[in-house]
Amino acid sequence: MTQILFRADASRQIGSGHLMRCLTLAHALKDKGYSCRFICQNLPGQLGSLVSEQGFTVDLIPVCQNEQDDARYCLERIQAPIELLVVDHYQLGRNYEQQMRGKVANIMVIDDLANRPHDADLLLDQNLVPQAELRYRNLVNSNCILLAGPRYALLRAEFYQAKAEQRTRLLVNFGGTDPDNLTLMALDALDLLKSQPIPADIVIGQSHPAADVIRQRCEQQPLWRFHQQCNYMAHLMLQAKLMLGAGGSTHWERCFSQLPALVVTVADNQRQSTQYLDHLGACIWLGDSTQQSIVKLADAIARCWQDEMLLKQMAQKASELLPHQAGTPAVVKAVTELMRL
Repeated sequence: MTQILFRADASRQIGSGHLMRCLTLAHALKDKGYSCRFICQNLPGQLGSLVSEQGFTVDLIPVCQNEQDDARYCLERIQAPIELLVVDHYQLGRNYEQQMRGKVANIMVIDDLANRPHDADLLLDQNLVPQAELRYRNLVNSNCILLAGPRYALLRAEFYQAKAEQRTRLLVNFGGTDPDNLTLMALDALDLLKSQPIPADIVIGQSHPAADVIRQRCEQQPLWRFHQQCNYMAHLMLQAKLMLGAGGSTHWERCFSQLPALVVTVADNQRQSTQYLDHLGACIWLGDSTQQSIVKLADAIARCWQDEMLLKQMAQKASELLPHQAGTPAVVKAVTELMRL
């Protein structure tokens, strides 16, 4: 069976986005008959158990100080020939990839930053930025296949299978780790809106540091529902009238679900695409996490919740960015064609 190796990390500091989108691709490739495994650093908050629970082998390597160490640890763990190495990591680039070339037939890179050179056969950047492909012109080898833009967004299978529902709820999700604890701020903001109670779904990741507090707060409010590390986000999005959350990969899940959003950027690499989506009218950017307050969030929620025309316009703009034939199937097609070359 053809072997595919994923190199991605998750931690309290990094978050879970890199690992989650790799899991999405791994599931899609597994459905095509490929064997997928993962190598992850043993960082605080690593999600190796989640990878195992989803049916994939995972090897934890020591925390690495540089690309050379990372490549050495990975090469030590490769036994059978690897047809494809998928690298989704901001600290790894051409140096690491060239060291891995001797043991892998093809290399795919998933990137967002366009800030370092790569030695790759295929590169995916699913962000919506002006002239996306031009950003990598001097950063990749001439024969590298570029997949750029949200039409190549990695969406989990649940999004293609979910059915439309009545949209009556607010969806709150600030990513897998929520390092700035914006979820609690959002709950405080909703408390300020008790005169117009809003039914809400509160979603947090497996390693959220305030999970118990958030759960207790939700249990005290009959209109709030608590969800932790859920595998039914598509269902929640199709029940939602509005989303309050972070940028990143969630943008494309939301656009595919035609869901309007208030977005807070929680990392520097989320800012450019979020600003551009705001410019296009597909979301409202509230600024960085450091610029938020309880009152600001409450005002934004109340204003949008009552403006049906604005919500309709945002949903329409979002849907135009990611048509239903796009996404994961297009990436899988490109990957399988690469491995047949």
